[in-house]
Amino acid sequence: MTTKYTNQEAVDFFHDIFNPTGEDLINVKAYGLMSQYLIQIERALDKQTMTQKELASKIGTSSSYLSQFFNLNKLINFKTLAKIELALDINFELQQSATDDIKNKSDIIQTAKNCSPIDINFPVSNDEMYAA
Repeated sequence: MTTKYTNQEAVDFFHDIFNPTGEDLINVKAYGLMSQYLIQIERALDKQTMTQKELASKIGTSSSYLSQFFNLNKLINFKTLAKIELALDINFELQQSATDDIKNKSDIIQTAKNCSPIDINFPVSNDEMYAA
């Protein structure tokens, strides 16, 4: 088996994927922020047994517009977030990652001392872990 790429080209390719810069880094950060909102929206929808379609109707938009956010095809804007917050009667919370402050071994030790099991957020439920 042969490949047309050198080892260095392959290394560079994967480096660029896992270490975005410029506009790619901005997009990674933007979608990361949006995911924090979407997780909270999904939890509220589940808790209230409401569908995305019902939420879309409640905020005066189409379900296809709303699904663009959940499919990560479009970034959500703050006006839409405000409408969703009001429609679901929730208050959004964003959390700074504990790893943002870690720069060396002593930071890791200090962060570990400040964390408790309640600070750990696992996004997957037991049912989802065992789903086929």
